[in-house]
Amino acid sequence: MLAVGLLALGGLWLTGRDETQALPETLCGTRVDPDLLKPLLPPDTAVSEENDVDRESPSPSSWCLVSADGETAIRLRFAWHSDRIDPLKVANSTSSVSQLEVPERVEISEGRAVVGNSGTIATTACKTEGGSYFTLSVLLEGVNTTADTYRSSLEKFMRAYFPATVKALSCG
Repeated sequence: MLAVGLLALGGLWLTGRDETQALPETLCGTRVDPDLLKPLLPPDTAVSEENDVDRESPSPSSWCLVSADGETAIRLRFAWHSDRIDPLKVANSTSSVSQLEVPERVEISEGRAVVGNSGTIATTACKTEGGSYFTLSVLLEGVNTTADTYRSSLEKFMRAYFPATVKALSCG
């Protein structure tokens, strides 16, 4: 028994990792419940982000990349624009960077949204320096797009994350 315990401790010391990695409580500038993020990421991975979103002076389109052990796992696209869009049309468009497999409309507290097998898109009126509307796309990388494995988790994530992001943007 003692030998097994020492081997386990030695393995942790050699890898430099504990059994579980802490998930962030803020993602791309918005507070998030780690329990909503957990099903969207591979288990027991170190999570980091590369964020080029400037909320004070927004570009028409900015990305925040979330990595798990150095590999991109989630792409969040923040977009400001002057025209109202239909997220279902965006999700089905072959020219869109936010194309989703089997998208369906879902109800959210802010604006309009769709969820697909590998991502979700939500949009709402949001008057800022970048435009009159804001759209957020959350796209999973490296998942089976023909399976609906992540659909429920994506919907739960967007229901919480999108309103919190809109509130943080201080839409006028």
